[in-house]
Amino acid sequence: MLKRNILLPALCTCLCACHHATLEDRAEKYTKDYTERFCPTPVQDMQRTDSLTFDCTTRTFNYYFTLVDKADNADIIKTKQKEITDALLKQLKENTSAKVYKDEGFNFHYIFRSASKGNILLENTFTRRQYKE
Repeated sequence: MLKRNILLPALCTCLCACHHATLEDRAEKYTKDYTERFCPTPVQDMQRTDSLTFDCTTRTFNYYFTLVDKADNADIIKTKQKEITDALLKQLKENTSAKVYKDEGFNFHYIFRSASKGNILLENTFTRRQYKE
């Protein structure tokens, strides 16, 4: 009886500790695992995902993309910047897999680079205020 009273709480404590990773820890692990397994992704719709990272201090997901072919054009991106930004925000608002992070007010940062020159063509950060409107 005494062994049972000692072992059961110890086992519960150990099991519970394993399941109490913070949401930030889970986000960091998810982005690391995704990047290692899938990135860079194949080119689709003139873009590829290079990596995902998570910054715990700012609670920000960072999505790094490379634009190729016709999309790799600074003038076109500048002309279509508002439309692209609106489409990114709409996609984020409709993204149910990010709901838990959106509910906690995490930020989402998107960086699009040129495949030919390597420079940043477009960069946007969306905060809770923007995607909860």
